[in-house]
Amino acid sequence: MSSKPFPIFFSESDLLSADIKTLLETDCCRAINANDEETCFLNYNDESLSINLHLNNESLSFCVDFVAGKAKHRRQYGGGKKQPLAKACGIDKHPEWAILDATAGLGKDAFVLASLGADITLCEQHPALYALLTDGIYRASQDIDVAAIANRMKCVHHNSVDYLMSLDSSLLTRPDVIYLDPMYPERKKSAKIKKEMQVLQHLVGHANDENELFVVALKAARHRVVVKRPKSAKALINSKLSYTVSSVNTRYDVYVKQPV
Repeated sequence: MSSKPFPIFFSESDLLSADIKTLLETDCCRAINANDEETCFLNYNDESLSINLHLNNESLSFCVDFVAGKAKHRRQYGGGKKQPLAKACGIDKHPEWAILDATAGLGKDAFVLASLGADITLCEQHPALYALLTDGIYRASQDIDVAAIANRMKCVHHNSVDYLMSLDSSLLTRPDVIYLDPMYPERKKSAKIKKEMQVLQHLVGHANDENELFVVALKAARHRVVVKRPKSAKALINSKLSYTVSSVNTRYDVYVKQPV
């Protein structure tokens, strides 16, 4: 992957995990020191990787945590395979299906799918997001309650279109389901968006190649493509839409591949 290495800070006393060392060795990240002037950087501290953004006189910081907080609550009380995401991806009836999350972001939906038994590959192009995901999966793999879930998650550092186009169409290892969540909604003046979304918008902006990604995904998926959309948004490609699974604030548009 040819993305520019992202700045990461750690002290000499920090014991780096194997995954963090790999990020440095593969030029995904570049080490900085405390005197470097960076408005956005990764920080490795207390065996955890976080992202730090200084924007408009405000400091934002968070890490990817698949063990505690909202991830733990949704894992325990999310509704199992009856929840809309699981139904849309088909794992309520086909638990053996392998899924590719082509717009991994912070991995929240990918973790839900993995917690329901799916093997899932997360594809993320941005080096900082890839680093956060890699660290989050590693830490989850060290937790006795979440290790089995983390072991079903694999993260790759690629542009999703290029990654999908590189797949051999003759192989049965192509993903059964490709999941897309391409939307980073524009900020509304009347409501301050969550800090995670502020950082995402700063890093990657707003999606502008979602149609190209959808077309490539539809060719690459073995069984279906699932697109997460705001409830009031238009379908990406309405003419090919098979059906929709609705949730409270969003919906999942399902595009079923026709047998050949």
